[in-house]
Formats: sequence, C-alpha cells, structure tokens
Amino acid sequence: MKIAISSKGPGLDALFEPRFGRSQFFVVFDASTGKTENISNENASAQSGAGIQTAQLMVNRGIQTVITGSVGPKAGQVLTQAGIEVHSTKSSSVREALAEYTGLGPREEPEAASSPHTEDAHKPGRDTKYKVAVATDGNMVASHLGHCPSYTIATVEKGQILEQNVIPNPGHKPGFLPRYLAELGIACIIVGGMGPSAQDLFRERQIQTIIGVQGLVDEVIASYITGQLEPGESLCDHK
Repeated sequence: MKIAISSKGPGLDALFEPRFGRSQFFVVFDASTGKTENISNENASAQSGAGIQTAQLMVNRGIQTVITGSVGPKAGQVLTQAGIEVHSTKSSSVREALAEYTGLGPREEPEAASSPHTEDAHKPGRDTKYKVAVATDGNMVASHLGHCPSYTIATVEKGQILEQNVIPNPGHKPGFLPRYLAELGIACIIVGGMGPSAQDLFRERQIQTIIGVQGLVDEVIASYITGQLEPGESLCDHK
C-alpha cells in the first residue's frame, strides 16, 4: 500500500503541509517495502484547479491513501472515485502524520518519546492489513534477534490473523535483517532482546520494534493485536 503525505519538503522529517492542492511535495511511504520516495507537486502553483490536478497526480502515482489537512470537494470526488482514502490530521511533521495513521510510532503522548522503553510501545494500527514478525525459538519468543532459529510471521487484518507462517533465520549479517524483513512487508518485529544500533536500523525502515518480550509466540501475537503487549528491558546485552 502506498501512502502519500502532503509536506513542505522532501523526506520523513519534513514539515507537514495541511493544504492538499497547494502542497509543494508529497512523501510517499510504501508499506509493502518500507521505502519512501518524494513527489514534487508541480500543480501547487496553478492559478486554478490545483486540488483536482493534485488528486489526479495521486491517481497516476498509484496512491491508496492520502494523509493531509483538508481536501476540497472536487478534489475529494476525484480521490473517492479512484478508491483513494483520505486521512485528515493536524500533525506537525510527515513522520508524525505517518505514525498517527499506521499506529507504528508515537501519536500524541509526549511522555512516550522521553522513555527508551516506551518509545516504540505498541499502538494498534487501523484496519489495514499488516504483518508482524516474532523472533522464535520453538514455540517461544527468542531472546536474541539475530541468533534465533526462525521467525513467525502473522498477517493481520481487522484484528484477525489471516495467515501465520514460520520461516528460518536467513543468517545474521550486519544490517541485513532490517532490509530483509522490510522486503517481506513487516510492520513490527517482536523479540526478547535487540541492541540499540539494530533498533535504529529498523526505525530507518519504518519497522516498529518491541523488545523485552517473553512467552508463547501465539499468546504474544494475540496480545499485540489487541494492544496489550508491553515492551520491557532487553534480554540481551548486545550493543
């Protein structure tokens, strides 16, 4: 799924632009790959019809969801006819707007950003389909991300598990797992322990990390889906 966020500049850290048709840029996040791209909106300076032309730009780029401040009725009609969802927000940055929509990051609770243990605390996403991966050792959550025997991947939609598979660990190489899991479309990784550098790499891929988790894999996934899973101290001392 491609999500376009109206912005004043390129990149996830750009300021959010509440005006849809007059937005200079759109930052596009591909939820299936975790990658982003920037679209320059040439219609922003149009004397008239900027909203409609920008809406058509979204259609041409294959966007499924637009995150912005407000959309005019004519532009909204174009988006609706194309099956594009519009999510309105008052976020201050592109990253914040994306996190608000997907549930993969802090929303409005400022205390969350001040604590290293709650920064990536689970906030269930919307009804869109997503994948969660759990580092697995047998039927238990593994204590270490890179050294676990396998990963359990659950595909979830509207609070229901559509599919659940176990894949072998492809190998522990620096920087490889975040890229590998992003390519699989993973939205969140759950594990007993993970080093800070690995967490940073997952954040760069827009993958939520929940560490300090123990217990049966099936029970942990169920807790994640219902929003009851809480992070804890990392169970490994890997730096």
